[in-house]
Amino acid sequence: MASHNDTVFAFGSNGSGQLGLSHFEDISTPEQSSLSGCTVKQIAAGGNHTLMLSEDGNVKLQGDDGHDQTIVRYLSEVDWRVAQLSATWNASMLLLQSGKVLVCGEGQNGELGLGSEISHITSCMAHSVTVLSNGEVWGWGNGRQGQLGEPAEIVWSPRQIQGLTFSAAKVVCGKDFTCVFGNRRESGQVAMFGPKRDRFDLHLNLPSMVVPGWKDVATSWGSIYILRDDGELLGFGRNDHGQLPPPDLPPIEAIAAGSEHCLALTKAGKVLAWGWGEHGNCGEPTDSNGDVKGRWNEVEVPYSVRAVFAGCATSLIVTSAHIEHSGGQG
Repeated sequence: MASHNDTVFAFGSNGSGQLGLSHFEDISTPEQSSLSGCTVKQIAAGGNHTLMLSEDGNVKLQGDDGHDQTIVRYLSEVDWRVAQLSATWNASMLLLQSGKVLVCGEGQNGELGLGSEISHITSCMAHSVTVLSNGEVWGWGNGRQGQLGEPAEIVWSPRQIQGLTFSAAKVVCGKDFTCVFGNRRESGQVAMFGPKRDRFDLHLNLPSMVVPGWKDVATSWGSIYILRDDGELLGFGRNDHGQLPPPDLPPIEAIAAGSEHCLALTKAGKVLAWGWGEHGNCGEPTDSNGDVKGRWNEVEVPYSVRAVFAGCATSLIVTSAHIEHSGGQG
């Protein structure tokens, strides 16, 4: 991908300044964020803070630092280069290009455990999970619902999740569960750990294999999304706010799941949003409950859309006037 300066547009919950705007108001119309100005590789959002990773390995951040979750503002002083980000509600995880992990923030449920030899990292409310280069899955944090395997307990340092029958390629975390995916082109196998009480029928509806292969996967707090190679978006789990994919979606290129909402970038370059949008994170209009349910809103921004990201009632759209791609995602 050629170097260029992206423009990031943000909307939704902003009471702690996590959207990087010139104010602290929730908004439903995208506004340009101070996270703009570099080539964006990834954006990760916690409860009230947002981290942005640029292609050159540097990190920008916005929002609440009450638990030192954004102490990573000092990374530039030691010349650490970051490969990937994730965030729990009050903590931040940074996978360095060296394969080591930096963690900072609040760790009352063991969220600040530390691992190494990591190829992929992801987090949700209070637990984090990593995929090692050998396909093993390790996790730490709140595991009381079985989301980190057995025994179901708080895990204070990285522990291997036992019981997998395949080599993991990617992991995604919901509030009380962890979903593991095998190689998207070959096996398409899927396994889930937690929740103990399956209120949203995740175990019942989740397939054991995704055939043909998946292009991307994501989770909200209570839902799982699988984007297939052909652009069809599958969804399972919680749907009381319309979190699951609405009917008749056009072919999808990329997805981003927030706490209780979803963004989709269509193959035609449009941004669609649905689910719980009380803070403006799904655009307008919403119903009397603040939901975009059984349908979607189209969110308009200037320039061509390159990527979408979502967090805790926040939505971020990365745009570039001049885009050069060298290959697909994943």
